[in-house]
Amino acid sequence: MLHFDSVSFQYKNNKSPILDNLCFKIKKGAYYYLTGRNGAGKTSLLSLIYMNKQSNRGTIRLMGQDITRCPAQQKQALRRKMGVLFQEPRLIEHVSVFDNVALALRISHVSEQNTYNSVNELLSWLELDNKKNHLPSELSGGERQCIALARAVIHRPLLILADEPTAHIDNTSSKKVLRLLEELNLLGTTIILTTHDQWIIESFPHPQLNLDNGRISTVNINDSTFFKPEIAGVAV
Repeated sequence: MLHFDSVSFQYKNNKSPILDNLCFKIKKGAYYYLTGRNGAGKTSLLSLIYMNKQSNRGTIRLMGQDITRCPAQQKQALRRKMGVLFQEPRLIEHVSVFDNVALALRISHVSEQNTYNSVNELLSWLELDNKKNHLPSELSGGERQCIALARAVIHRPLLILADEPTAHIDNTSSKKVLRLLEELNLLGTTIILTTHDQWIIESFPHPQLNLDNGRISTVNINDSTFFKPEIAGVAV
């Protein structure tokens, strides 16, 4: 699913790289926590995977394709196979909850009947079907994040990148978001989630990649059935 080979990333005005010589692999269907202190490079790493940023050195292979060299059209096709969840929901404020969630299906030209059924089913699972005609401004913070998650996963992406999705919501809403990610992972979706919250790691145990000083310094494998990544070219 994902292979970083000697990847470095550095902003022009920085003296040292944000990410330095990263080498690791993540197998299709895995679920990893990406951990590390503030400023460790977690968001930058996700941005490289989503192709919002370009590495300075090395090769990144995503779903079998070299994304450090592929053309813009090919990158766009790969992005459609991913779902991204940010700390802030980033909903479209002037359209309804239903239309926010339906957006990815409509872009993919899914029929309106199938879109209607899929969106209603997911909103019902999240216990938010009674809010489908509301505007995002009428929702609580936890509800907004749940809707953002629904929008990110409605098209059944192969890979979900979640950047501290529970940072600004309560534990009840957080658990709802995390349970849906667990369900999707069981169906085969690969998930990379950044977090600072130890209770998440303990409540929903998965392997961890820890970023420290631009490098992946430690790997905590909680489940031996998961693929073990390579650190600096050495399988651990």
